[in-house]
Amino acid sequence: MKRLLGYGSCLAGGALLALAAQPVYASATVITGVRIIPTDTGAQIVLRTESGDTPQVFAVNQGNSLRADIVRTELQLSNGEEFVEQNPVPGIASVTLVPLDGNSVRLTVNGSNRLPVGTIAESDGGGIVIDVETSASATPQASTPVPEELVTVPGPETVAQADPEEPEETPAPAEPAQSEGEPDVLVPNPQVIIDGVPIPAPQEQQIPPFLPQAVPPPVGDIAVAETNPDFGEIDLGTAERVPRLVLREAPSREVLSLLARAAGLNVVFVDAGEEEDDDEATGEGPPITLDIENESVQDVFNSVLRVTGLQANRVGRTIYVGRRLPLSAQNVTVRTLRMNQVEATVASNFLVGLGAESAISRERQVTIVDAVDISEGAPPLTQTQTVTEQRVETQRVDFQDSTPIFRGLQVIAEERTNSVTLIGSPQLVELATAQLVRLDLRRRQVAINLKVIDVDLNAIDAFGTSFSFANGDFDFASQGGVGVINFGGQAPGGSATVPPDTPFGAIGLPGGSVVNLAERFLGQILATVQEGNAKILTDPTLIVQEGQTASVQLTEEVVTDFDVDQEVDDNGNISTTIDIETEPAGLVLQIDVARIDDNGFVTLSVAPSISAPVGIETFSFTGVSNAFVTLLSERQLSSGQIRVRDGQTLVLSGIIQETDRTTVSKVPILGDLPLIGSLFRSTRRTNERLELIVMLTPQILDDSDQSSFGYSYTPSEEVQDLIDQSRDR
Repeated sequence: MKRLLGYGSCLAGGALLALAAQPVYASATVITGVRIIPTDTGAQIVLRTESGDTPQVFAVNQGNSLRADIVRTELQLSNGEEFVEQNPVPGIASVTLVPLDGNSVRLTVNGSNRLPVGTIAESDGGGIVIDVETSASATPQASTPVPEELVTVPGPETVAQADPEEPEETPAPAEPAQSEGEPDVLVPNPQVIIDGVPIPAPQEQQIPPFLPQAVPPPVGDIAVAETNPDFGEIDLGTAERVPRLVLREAPSREVLSLLARAAGLNVVFVDAGEEEDDDEATGEGPPITLDIENESVQDVFNSVLRVTGLQANRVGRTIYVGRRLPLSAQNVTVRTLRMNQVEATVASNFLVGLGAESAISRERQVTIVDAVDISEGAPPLTQTQTVTEQRVETQRVDFQDSTPIFRGLQVIAEERTNSVTLIGSPQLVELATAQLVRLDLRRRQVAINLKVIDVDLNAIDAFGTSFSFANGDFDFASQGGVGVINFGGQAPGGSATVPPDTPFGAIGLPGGSVVNLAERFLGQILATVQEGNAKILTDPTLIVQEGQTASVQLTEEVVTDFDVDQEVDDNGNISTTIDIETEPAGLVLQIDVARIDDNGFVTLSVAPSISAPVGIETFSFTGVSNAFVTLLSERQLSSGQIRVRDGQTLVLSGIIQETDRTTVSKVPILGDLPLIGSLFRSTRRTNERLELIVMLTPQILDDSDQSSFGYSYTPSEEVQDLIDQSRDR
């Protein structure tokens, strides 16, 4: 059974009642049948429904008609696309149910001689039930607003009670009741009644309460790549098992030799050098304790190698074992990787941070100072010489509490070919290669469409104030002094909300519906451009890589300052040198794309600036006449970093320039006379208000192998014809 939510259960006339604010992408409820049941006071209209979410219902009374729009519903009747019934019960002229659009249905109840009053109920079968009353006593009731906070007074046992009513002696007009403690009001607020329903007076706005708990920002998906390191094993080539082996503090050399003989192999143990510890210098290796039962010989052999940290390499039937094997006894692989996106030095530093070793050659300037003593009491004679030295530095990280996995791997970065050479065991080289492949990712690119529009506010009556702001599903608009903020997707067609303290009911919106405010805003801008009240200064599409900056500059150089230097020679001649300083005048737009994440968000900043000449100042001095500088008026905006979803349009506005000029033309002398001087002069005042609007729409490019452009792009026949025509020219 579906649950209908709402503020009260009455469809009030002249007001609007929304049931619930559900998500925009909810599934629609299907209406399959309509049944009208006569009652003592009117009729019941039963709408049979099937699967779907809770619909929204709102109603408006117009004249003698009750019109209810049911949002997120579809009409699928067996006998046609709409339902119409004339004179179903006394007092009701007709009942119609027609689809309003693809996502809403409109129910219209026309009264015969009075306004029908409807209330919402629900049936056991899961349908929508609307009780329509046509009797003269039916009066729509307004819901009582619930205060956000309960105001109390101190007192442990004091109970607030209503004052006792005094007996009526003489009929007197009703006076507004005043609460205890409130001052007397000379002129009380009048009571507003619409369609016989008293509207409550506006309540004082309360400070919104704090959130009940801290709400973290949303978190997107994170791309995860895992690699299980494999340090390799020595394959003994046998399936022999050890039934029972117990050793205590046994030399590792003897244990490995015992296991190798069980597999039919030979062991060559490399003695440690003099720089090793005493227990390792004896050639016995680290001691080890074993308690093995029913384990394969190969697993026991590799377990001893792991816990002792010894290196081993099998060549034929001989196994070389030692703390640090010579290069000729090791299994060494050399692999060179040419990086595509990341720099070789960055890749090398990444592997060094994981435990690898690298050598880098650096050039350093060294200053050599030689001092020679000449005599006693005299300062020494110094000679300074600066030379450039080549130094090779070894990069290695020594961790305190962890063992790096790439210990024993050598990395060499070559800047000319942007390649990285790896030297080490096959297991370490393979693991390092997998890490570099994940590191060498392409930087994402985004195509940003920019529209910079200069709007003449004086020529547009609709723009009483600054333009609105819209970012994706968040919209803010101001119209006729009423501010509207919309969170979420497009509002349901024909729906609106009225706060309970609004004294004048619903606000009539043009077109009878609330559409997406951002689309209305963009359409309004385009309309002003077509009417000639605005002009598009630039409309480029820039392709910017992540972490890069792009700019658009449509300017011309103007003289804004100059520096005059005059010199007089011995003969009295004056030479004048003028240094001119120029600045660009026009449009400068800079976009910085900081990051393009894996969830389709683009973090960027935009800084538009427009400057225009507003006047010329002329100067004259000795040797120079009619020198002038241009005065510039500049409007600029720096947005800071903004996160925009792929395909959303960001509108930046509010860069307003207002110019007020007064031009006075007069007849000399006569125009300055008092009183009659106004007859000989004319005054002209011009006022200009311009607003700069920047509309930005990013589109993330897919330059992978599966994209429809790039290396795998195949032009269509029409596009190929255009390409061939351009080549023929």
